[in-house]
Amino acid sequence: MSSGSHQSQYNDAVIASVEMVCGDGFMSPGGEQCVARIVEGLDISGKKVLEVGCGLGGVLVALVRNHHAGSVHGMDLEASVLARAKKRVLAAGLENTIQLQQVVPGPFPVDDDSFDFVVCKEMLCHIEDKKPFYEELVRTIKPGGWLIGSDWLISNEAPGTPAYESWRTHLKDAGMIFHFASFDETVAGFNSAGLKNVALSDNFDWITGIHDEQHERVHGSAKQALLDALGGDGYDALVVRTRNRIEAVENGTLLHCNFRAQK
Repeated sequence: MSSGSHQSQYNDAVIASVEMVCGDGFMSPGGEQCVARIVEGLDISGKKVLEVGCGLGGVLVALVRNHHAGSVHGMDLEASVLARAKKRVLAAGLENTIQLQQVVPGPFPVDDDSFDFVVCKEMLCHIEDKKPFYEELVRTIKPGGWLIGSDWLISNEAPGTPAYESWRTHLKDAGMIFHFASFDETVAGFNSAGLKNVALSDNFDWITGIHDEQHERVHGSAKQALLDALGGDGYDALVVRTRNRIEAVENGTLLHCNFRAQK
């Protein structure tokens, strides 16, 4: 999907542990509640939707089951997560409405002006060269259609701050590579790609509540399962990463934002 080569960041243990923390079918915060916030005020019923970076399929199923999308196409680089997404789609009985496709880095294998909505949930932060990626997203959207989603952004002051750098270090140690943009960089990038009516909103209060739920899972209801999946050292590293992320959000260097922009 992006330029350059791709190396998987997610083995089976990591996938299982992320899902335990984030919720069934999701590899990023908020689950179906986050999907509802992303589409709030927009009517996607009967519409054609593309999710780029569809992961375990939780968003795909929610878009159809809860918000009545007409058809949904999910793309991802990772065969391992797509296999799980396929099982989820089949279990939901939505195989005639949801299509899944493994892709390789580069242009999307879809036609111009194909989708009413393109959804990206916590995946733009994985893209290093964002300009051509934004342009590729825009190419697939019908005139008047929308790019919608949520993502992790950083404040202009984030680089160099202890909480942010500590979190980045632990992510790298776990083999997880991210390329965070700032709020202002994201707005400018969307505008430069040809989008209009660009709107970003900081989800500080909401994500703080989600972090409380995740903290309970990590230290309570999911602790033993996480230990079984990751081992003691892996669990301890997860605890540190989670704590550092929460601290970075609380001090304002890391932002969880919803976004939408129209073609």
